[in-house]
Amino acid sequence: MITERELLLMPNRESIAIFRDSYKFQYFDWRDGDLLLALRYPFTDSEIAAAIAVGGKIVTGYAFEYYGFISIKRIGLKGWCACPARGIGFALTREVAEIVSSASYAEFHEDIQRCYAERERKWRERGLI
Repeated sequence: MITERELLLMPNRESIAIFRDSYKFQYFDWRDGDLLLALRYPFTDSEIAAAIAVGGKIVTGYAFEYYGFISIKRIGLKGWCACPARGIGFALTREVAEIVSSASYAEFHEDIQRCYAERERKWRERGLI
């Protein structure tokens, strides 16, 4: 599911240091993508003001389901970030959200198929099937 959301966009890794003393720092612990985006709602007005002071912006973007690692080079898109451990990603456009979410699902499905094939191979080697 893809939903339109209000997001906080931070300009770079150094700028998120303003949240270092807060649990909210973890909201920017993204592993995939090229941006630093987080949902706007957990941040207070004073935190948003501090973020804006270091170059942050409130933007309208999209939240989407994220199933696993997708290389930026593989899909060739910019304007998103995601965390496989949390199963969520954010994008500036709906089109990018749809493509990244679909690509991550396809990669996830391929990984599952590889795991089952490897398990079956090992069982056959052991004479279990």
